[in-house]
Amino acid sequence: MRLLSLIVTLLVATPALAQWEPKDAPTVPDDGGPPRVYYVHSYHDHDESRVNMAGLDDVLSVHVQNFSALIKDTNQSCSAIVLFIDSMAVKGLQPHSCDLKSGHVRYKLLRTRQSQDVWRTLLGSPSGYVRPVSISVGSNEQFSIPTAVTSFELELIPRGKLFTFFGVTLVGLGLFVWLCRNRGLIRSGSPGVAPLRQPYNLSQFQMAFWFFLVVVSYVFIWLINDELDTITDSILGLLGIGAGTALGAALIDKSKQPTTEPSTSVTPPEPGKPRESRGFLEDLLNDDAGISLHRFQLFVWTLVLGVIFCASVYKNLQMPEFSATLLGLMGLSSGTFLGFKLPEGTRRVDAPVVPPAEPPEATPGGTTTP
Repeated sequence: MRLLSLIVTLLVATPALAQWEPKDAPTVPDDGGPPRVYYVHSYHDHDESRVNMAGLDDVLSVHVQNFSALIKDTNQSCSAIVLFIDSMAVKGLQPHSCDLKSGHVRYKLLRTRQSQDVWRTLLGSPSGYVRPVSISVGSNEQFSIPTAVTSFELELIPRGKLFTFFGVTLVGLGLFVWLCRNRGLIRSGSPGVAPLRQPYNLSQFQMAFWFFLVVVSYVFIWLINDELDTITDSILGLLGIGAGTALGAALIDKSKQPTTEPSTSVTPPEPGKPRESRGFLEDLLNDDAGISLHRFQLFVWTLVLGVIFCASVYKNLQMPEFSATLLGLMGLSSGTFLGFKLPEGTRRVDAPVVPPAEPPEATPGGTTTP
């Protein structure tokens, strides 16, 4: 019964949507000339203040003068009429409906497999909530008919969703930093030191850095593009490099536990002290001998690729495809870091030196005194 009721509601609502027009919608009679787009509007639940704006999942109504000439070029096929936004054909998007009498053709703005590049161009590099675009139609994907609509507002980011995204991202970033500073999320490597005084770990920072960027970028792309399948092979490679580096570093640290060895020196040396945190950058870039090149290299490449990653997501609304050479360079930096980490931080804790026992002194009576 519920399904039947829903079907009946849709059948009733569709004609009502098709018949509704804004009060100030112009009417241009046919003059026997070539087809021309003279007016475009959206519906937005009959909201008159938003008829000049539409975004993904909205219904768009395109009013065409001399519509009969346009439909003639498609052999009377409404489904063959192509929508053009900013002179780019939205391939794979068929009309929602056509009104041959009034010359109105309607589209529901949806992403199709063929139109992904067009939508990325239209919605990428957002500098505001909307951007002005031209709207037209055509009988094929090559040419559009003339249009008088050159400043229709294409909604890039819904305001409510954008504010929610920024709020959740800021809260997540604050929680991430708090966990790193106060809960030892990326600290390790010094047994016997209190968890909050252990040094920050470079490999764990790299893994956490990529995890946070990928999650935020994934949500950002979904918010604008309604696209879910955005994780690329190169992103999996980056996450794998980060996880592998962190795992290798953890195994190396575990194999270098402080050892106790006897010493033959007369003066006992000062026992080795476990390393404690000296600050975020100091911990990431320093080994026992000071700032090291292999640590600096890994840290810089992580930041550089992170900046390129964010810029690509903002501009193209897709996860970047890093080349095999660039991923190999990142893997080489991680491998170099692990190789130099093997002798790094090895400390010997010397056992207390016990002086040799002196021989007992002999007495004149032949006895010895202890």
